[in-house]
Amino acid sequence: MAELALLFLLLPVAAATGWWVARRGERARRSRSSALSSSYFRGLNYLLNEQPDKAIEVFLELADINPDTVETHLALGNLFRRRGEMDKAIRFHKHIMTRPNLSDEQRALALYELGEDYMQAGLLDRAERLFRELAEHDSNNVVPTRQLLSIYQQEKDWEQAIEMARTLREDGPERGELIAQFQCEIAAQALNDNDTERARQALRQARRYDPRNPRARLLEGDLAWSMEDWSRAADHYRAACDLDADCLIQVLERIIECHRRVDDPDALDDWLQTVVERSPMTTPLIALAQRRAANDPQGAADLVLDRMARRPTVRGLKYLMSLLVSEGARLDRIDPALVGDLLDRLLSDQPLYRCQHCGFSGTSYHWLCPSCRRWNTTRAIRGILGE
Repeated sequence: MAELALLFLLLPVAAATGWWVARRGERARRSRSSALSSSYFRGLNYLLNEQPDKAIEVFLELADINPDTVETHLALGNLFRRRGEMDKAIRFHKHIMTRPNLSDEQRALALYELGEDYMQAGLLDRAERLFRELAEHDSNNVVPTRQLLSIYQQEKDWEQAIEMARTLREDGPERGELIAQFQCEIAAQALNDNDTERARQALRQARRYDPRNPRARLLEGDLAWSMEDWSRAADHYRAACDLDADCLIQVLERIIECHRRVDDPDALDDWLQTVVERSPMTTPLIALAQRRAANDPQGAADLVLDRMARRPTVRGLKYLMSLLVSEGARLDRIDPALVGDLLDRLLSDQPLYRCQHCGFSGTSYHWLCPSCRRWNTTRAIRGILGE
């Protein structure tokens, strides 16, 4: 229906053309307007009857008849692109660019739409040429620059992506963050290629553009790890976790191994204790409890119980059960209400029903799926968290 609505936007264009001609009061132009309006309706009829090839021929002829229909033809080309008919969209937009007497604005718009066609068709090299032309023509227009950024990211051409990002106006942290991420990509590739010097240079640039980028710290840790500099690797990994607590999930095992290599378990325990006190995450809590469990299983159980009383998690409960089975810890202090509260929270966030056709899920049963509008496709969810 949205496509049909767009098509009917052409009707006022045809009417406006006829009004303009009548206003001029010239018989020859009045005749031309009548033919133009008739052609528009004929083209619309072809589109509405799913005959796009015939419609294209009509509208392309109209482009030669009336030089004021560029925007209408661009809209038609966009319609074909949205329908996934890329060959038709490209044909439309290329034809418009061959038109004489286009204004600079109209030509730029046609170039942009053709570039969009090429991008969606996967012809990235052709899209790149058009967007580069637009970017060079108007350096204040960031739209083609962002499209070039998208192309270079898809192609993993990080040097070109950096070049484009540098042309963005400095309207906030986005420019620096983008360049830092691209430099991290270069550093990661250099590490894979064992090119340590290139990795160092890229990481220096990453920290220059975004000093608080945790990924740069992680990669610096990887660089030190590759050189078996365990102390420096641990420092970088911990710094990344300080900037972004989620990094801990990625590198905790390496941090533990680094401390084992330098034989400094006390420093590891102190750091884990600090992380547990400031973070609600379960991973560092279990890591600290596992270290304590080697000498004091009951102390490890008490530590987890204390934290779970404030924020219960399934992983925490599972670890407590493992202590009970493997370490002989006593769980006399565990409150049955704690387990009940945990299960209630777990189940309260789970959908009860799912559409078998589109996957729409929710807590209410629908005979008519609100998403795909199919009847009788909703079923109760089965499995460990369902029926």
